[in-house]
Amino acid sequence: MDAKLTALLGSLFIFGILENLFPFFQYKQSFSRRVTHNFVLGIVNAISSSLTTVLLLKWVWQQNIWLGLFAGIKQTWLVAILSFLILDLYLYFWHRLMHTLPIAWRFHRVHHTEMEMNISTAYRFHTIEVLVSNLPKVFLIWLFGIKPIHAVMYELLFTIVVVFHHSNWNLPYKVDKFLSYLIVTPNYHRLHHSQIVKETNSNYASLLSVWDRFFKSYRYSKNPQSIKIGLVDYPRELNFVKLLKLPF
Repeated sequence: MDAKLTALLGSLFIFGILENLFPFFQYKQSFSRRVTHNFVLGIVNAISSSLTTVLLLKWVWQQNIWLGLFAGIKQTWLVAILSFLILDLYLYFWHRLMHTLPIAWRFHRVHHTEMEMNISTAYRFHTIEVLVSNLPKVFLIWLFGIKPIHAVMYELLFTIVVVFHHSNWNLPYKVDKFLSYLIVTPNYHRLHHSQIVKETNSNYASLLSVWDRFFKSYRYSKNPQSIKIGLVDYPRELNFVKLLKLPF
C-alpha cells in the first residue's frame, strides 16, 4: 500500500477512534452525517490532484535541465531539513493569503463553514483551492530541486498532523499546549476556526507552529471550550453540492 495512503487511513482510524471516545465538543449530528460530505469532497480533490499535480511532479523529477538550488549541497540531512522547512513555510503563507485576498477567501471559507470540526474537516476544501495551491508548491519543488523522498516525507507528516489538529479529540489542555510549541494541535487550530474574525485570522500554520510565532499570528485560547466553530454567515451545515457552489 502507498505510504501516504497508509498514513492517511491510519491517522483517520486512530484519531477517529480517539475523538469518538474522548470528544472535546459534544455534537448533535451522528458521526456518519458529520463526515460524509467532507470525505466525498476529499475524494474528488484527491482524484483531481492525481490527474494534475502528480503529472506535473513527474515531469519535474524526470527533467535534468535544472537540478535546483539545492544541487550544490552535499549534506543529505541538510537538504532534507531545508526541504521540509520550505514546504511548511509555503503552506503558512498560502494559508495566510487565503484569509487576506477576498477572492481567495471566497473559496477558503468552504473549509470554515464547518460547524462540527472532526477528522474529516481536514479534507473539506474547495477543489479549485486545492488545485491552485499545488501549483506554487510544484514550482518550489522545481526551483529548489526538492527530491521525491523529501517531499514524500513531508507529506506523510503533514497528512498525520492535519488530521490530528482537526480532530475533536479532547487532548488534555496541558499536553495540547506543550505540543503546540512544536506542532499545530487541536486547541491551537480550533481557535483558527472560531467565529470571531480576529481569532480566525491567526494560527495559520499547518504543521510547525513556529511560523505563527515568528510572523506574529500566534494565539492560544485559555478557554477553548468557549470557542464557537464556523462562520456566522452560514449557521447551517452545507452538503457536497452547496460546498462546491459556495464561492460562486
